[in-house]
Amino acid sequence: MSGDKRPLWTLGRQLVGNILPLVVGLPFLVFGLIQFAQQGAELPAALSLAAFPLVTWLATNFLALVGNQSLKREMASRVPAIGGLRWFVGFSPPGQSGWLDPHSDLGYFVIHPDRIEFVGSATRVTLKKSEVVSARFRPNVHTWLGLGRWVSVEGQSQGRAVRLLVEPREKATLLGNRAESARLLQAIRDWHRSS
Repeated sequence: MSGDKRPLWTLGRQLVGNILPLVVGLPFLVFGLIQFAQQGAELPAALSLAAFPLVTWLATNFLALVGNQSLKREMASRVPAIGGLRWFVGFSPPGQSGWLDPHSDLGYFVIHPDRIEFVGSATRVTLKKSEVVSARFRPNVHTWLGLGRWVSVEGQSQGRAVRLLVEPREKATLLGNRAESARLLQAIRDWHRSS
């Protein structure tokens, strides 16, 4: 791993992914409210107000991961020698999700023959294969929108219950990554079942 320890997942980068969808959707809300105030429940106001949640949802899917590919390249340059199957993911320890974004760090989720690990810009977590009990989906804020979910690897380490929460960021859209999460979960389950 390179010596660069600067966190990649900064407040500024989190803000961009959360504000851009609102910038796209809010004009529909504002126009609809103005039309409603001036003309009442006429068709333009109703259409604009109805369009606001749909446009914002679509914008969230397509714009929430803006800059993701450059983050992925930068992280890959920090961990070029890591082997195994790997996915670029957002990560959060249970109960430590940020108020703005479910991911507290970005990095690579790696499946090695004898262990799995998350190698992030600020965090590194390893679980031995013998410590892993199960893997499943768990909800996060993206789940409420129908756009994502955690892949949760659960186990026992040093007598304590542990949970590693990751969400793929391989694709350009949240829905693309939601589909990728099914592939990641299946890869973890296949790895866990193998001898």
